[in-house]
This record gives sequence, structure tokens and C-alpha cells, in this order.
Amino acid sequence: MIWAMLREVFGPDKIQAREERKVFDLGGDSRGSIEVSVRESTQHVEVSVSKLKGYEKHIIVELIKETQSKSSNKAPDDCRAMILYEADRLSTDALLYIRWLLEKHKNTKVFFCCSDVSKLQPIKPLCSVLKLLPPSRDEIIQVLEFIAKQEGIHLPYRLAEKIADSSKNNLRQAIRSFEATWQKTNRLMEDQVILTGWEDDIAMIAKKITQEQSSKQLYKIRGKLQLLSEHNVSPEFIFEFLVQELKKHLDEQLQDRVDCLFKEYKGDDGRQFESNKPNWPRNPKEEASKRCNSSMKRNFQDFMGVEEFIARFMSCYKHSVSNKNENSTTLQSMGYSQTLDQSCCWGEDQKKS
Repeated sequence: MIWAMLREVFGPDKIQAREERKVFDLGGDSRGSIEVSVRESTQHVEVSVSKLKGYEKHIIVELIKETQSKSSNKAPDDCRAMILYEADRLSTDALLYIRWLLEKHKNTKVFFCCSDVSKLQPIKPLCSVLKLLPPSRDEIIQVLEFIAKQEGIHLPYRLAEKIADSSKNNLRQAIRSFEATWQKTNRLMEDQVILTGWEDDIAMIAKKITQEQSSKQLYKIRGKLQLLSEHNVSPEFIFEFLVQELKKHLDEQLQDRVDCLFKEYKGDDGRQFESNKPNWPRNPKEEASKRCNSSMKRNFQDFMGVEEFIARFMSCYKHSVSNKNENSTTLQSMGYSQTLDQSCCWGEDQKKS
């Protein structure tokens, strides 16, 4: 929507952005300077907070000053804008300083893009808040059909419906699923298995889990889960695909135990991820607005459940491997060549420990 507005105001030619690497001097910091990737045109600059590596306050302040400087010689209706993605990641300290700058330079035009506006309270009084509702199911299908037509791909309508349903009103994820599914088969059928484009990332998480069981590894995996969460990947899909990939690295006995642990978290009636099941009301936009906050809270709880599952699995798997190695060593010292497989308990006893 921001791009549409900028095109309307300045014209499409003036907002053709190019990727650039900017170097920012960090003053007295031991690092000295930092190089950041931004997108820039003659009328605007855009940057993501996640790329600022802990120097958000310094870099954003410099960009605001630069934007103000380049706008000072222009007419009021020919200003330069700044687009800041993932603004809800900014610290309160950074937001307070940005507020001071915005109050000082009142003609500065900054667009703060975020998922949780409640985290931008310090600057909220200075801003006009515009809430964008997620696209409807029909709108997502129309976009998928448009892309398919442009690319010369035959997309069955029923498959487009399934992709839209699985995307949970997330257009970006729907497009990603369409692309991943097409690249996998190069021929789309109505009963096609829909991919998400995140399968390789989750498979790598499963591999890392079985390679090392430590707090450091769990911390790294938490970061990967956070990335998936930021891209609105369904916790239900992550959980189910992760279990599927974990079982590829386990023997039959441990596979059964993983299934039991998974059922414990998911629940026999599937209520663990009940809120993620598609439910299309008569007025999807109105319903989406009402469910926005509760959905975000539910997703957070679901991801916490996935992380807890991983932590318990890592503990049990490490214990199982340790027992197996000890039993193998004991039997070898007694002259036996076979080993015993004694896995840890994955039920209530393990939870208490």
C-alpha cells in the first residue's frame, strides 16, 4: 500500500529502488562502522530493522537526518520518505529518540511497518495508524491465477483454493507455496501435495537436533523458529513436518516414542492447533479484524509448545544415546558383541526430571 501511495504521489519512475550498501560510522563504538543493505530511490529509502544488527538507534537516526537533509531543498509536496520495516522490533530507547527527532523535524515522512502496533506506543501520538487487514481467500486465489497466467502455468482452480486455505490468509506464503509446489513437479494437479517452501529449513532443524543436544543448540534452533514465526509459517505445519523429519534419523523404537510425545502435545482431538484450521466466515475481513490479536497470542503459545517439545526430545534423545553407549561398553567388556537399546522414558517420569 505504501508503494502504491508513493507511485501515486511521485510517479513510478521516481520510486524505482535499487539495492545499495551504506556504511555508517558508529562513533566511539569498538566496531568502528557497520555496512547495511538498504533500498533507495530519489524519493525514498527503505530498510529492515532485522538487518541493523543491534545498532538500530544509531542507523535509523542517521537515515532520518539524511532524509531530512535531502528533503530540505525541495518543495513541501516533493519530500523524501523513509520506509522502516519490522518497526515493532525497535527498543523503547530507540523509539523515544526517534520521537524526539520527528518532533524536531516535523516535515520528515517515515512509514513504520509492523505486525504489533502496541509496541510503538512512544511514537504513536505522532503517527496516523492505518491497519491493513489480511487478504480474503478469493483475493489470494485471484493473485495466484494472475501469476500463473503471467508465467504460462496451468493452475487448477481447486489447487488454487487449497493453496489459499493452507496460507491462512497470508498472501506471501500462498505465493511461496505456489512457487515451491511448481518447482517440485513442474506439473500441477488438483490433488497435488502442497509445499510451503520451508521444508528444507525444517529438515535442517531436525538434523541439527539429532547431531547435538545442548542449550547452545536449542538457542540456535529458537532463532530459526522465530524466523519461521516472522514469516507466518503455520506452527501446526512446522510441528508435523519436524516430527516427520526427526523420525528419518531414528530407529523404529525411538520413532514410536516420538509419535507418543507428539500426540501428548497435539492432543488426541487436535485442539493444540485448533485455531489454525481454516474457517471462512461470511465476512472474512470483519472476522479477521476481530481475531487478529487472539490469533497472534495463540500462535505465540503454539510456537512455545514446539520449542518445549524440541527441548524434551533433545533431553530424552541424549539420555537414550548415552545409555546405549554405556550398555555397549559394558557388554563389550564382558565379551559380548551385541548391544542393548534402553531408551529413556518419554512420559511423565521424564517431565518430572
